[in-house]
Amino acid sequence: MRIQQIQKQIKKLKLGAVLISKPENVFYLCGFLGSNGQLFITPNKATLITDFRYFRVARKQLVKGVKVYDQKKGLKGLVGKIKIIGIEEAYITIAQLKGLKKALKGVNFKPTDYMVEKMRMIKDEEEMKIIKRGVKIMEKTLADFRKTMRVGQGEEEMSWKLLSIAKKNGAEGFSFPPIICFGKNTADVHHQVENNKLKKGEKVLVDFGIKYKNYCTDMTRVFYLYKSKGNGIEQKMYSTVFEANRAAIRAIKVGEKFSDIDKAARSVIKKAGYGKYFGHATGHGIGLKVHEHPAVSEASNEVVEPGMVFTIEPGIYIEGKGGIRIENMLYVSQKGKVEVLTKFEY
Repeated sequence: MRIQQIQKQIKKLKLGAVLISKPENVFYLCGFLGSNGQLFITPNKATLITDFRYFRVARKQLVKGVKVYDQKKGLKGLVGKIKIIGIEEAYITIAQLKGLKKALKGVNFKPTDYMVEKMRMIKDEEEMKIIKRGVKIMEKTLADFRKTMRVGQGEEEMSWKLLSIAKKNGAEGFSFPPIICFGKNTADVHHQVENNKLKKGEKVLVDFGIKYKNYCTDMTRVFYLYKSKGNGIEQKMYSTVFEANRAAIRAIKVGEKFSDIDKAARSVIKKAGYGKYFGHATGHGIGLKVHEHPAVSEASNEVVEPGMVFTIEPGIYIEGKGGIRIENMLYVSQKGKVEVLTKFEY
C-alpha cells in the first residue's frame, strides 16, 4: 500500500523511478532493517538493492512483491531506459550523487521533496498501537527510575540505570542518548554527560525516550527530590513552562498552523518575562526518528492533520540558575481528537 502511494507520486511527478536511500524510509516502505539497502521504485515495480550479507534476512522482512537485487550487478541493470530518477536530496551526499551520475550517464536526478517523510507524518492504526505501547513502557520506566534517584549518584550512573530499567520493561533501547542533569546544569538545553554528582536540594531534569518495534518516544520531566519546588523564581519558571505547555496543547486542532501553536507557548513565556530564555522550537514530529516532520516552530509552514504525532516541549533556560522543560507527546486522531499520550505526573 505504501509503495503504491509512492508509485502514484512517480506518475504524478512524471519520474521514471525513485531511489530511496534513507534507512528509516526504506524500512517504512518495505520492512527491510539492514544497514545496507536502497529501494528502487518504478511505476510498476519495487526492488531492494543490497549485498550478500542481507539476501536471506531481506527475503524474510520484505513486504510482498518487493524483489532483492544484488548491488554488485550495478544500478544500471535496473534503470534500463529510465531518464529521470527522483532522489532523497536531504539524505544523499554529494559524493553519492557524483557516483550515480558517473554510473548512469544521461540520467537526470530530481529531488523528491520529502516524499516519504510526508507520508510518515500520518500514522496509521498499526503504528499508533506500537507508539502507544512504547509510551507506556517509557512512562513505567520513568516512574521506576524516579524511585531509584539518590543524592550522590552521577549522570552516567543514572543513564545506565535508566537503560537497564527500560530494557527490563520491554524497550529495545533509547531513542537518543538521554539528557540527565542536575541543578544549574539544567540550563543546558542539550546537556552533555559530565562527571557531576547529584547534591542535596538540586533538581533533576530527565529528557529521554525509548524505542519499541523501531518507533521512538520522547518526554521530559523535572524532578524535585526535596519538598518544595525551590525558591520563588524557580516556582515561577516551572509554573510558566507548565502553562506554556498547556497553552500550546489547547491551541492544537486540525488545520491549525504549527507556527501558531508555537506562538501560543511562546507568548506565555514572553508575557512572564522569560522570552529571551526560550530559544528552541516548541516541538517536533516523532515516529521512526525521534525528530521528524512536522516541526512545531515559528518558521513552520505545516498545519495539523489527523494522524500526526508530535511533541510539545517549551522551556526556560537561565545560565547560572538552571532550566525547566516539560515535554509531552501528542496524537491527533483520524477524527481530529487531540490526545496527550504522556500521562506521567509525579
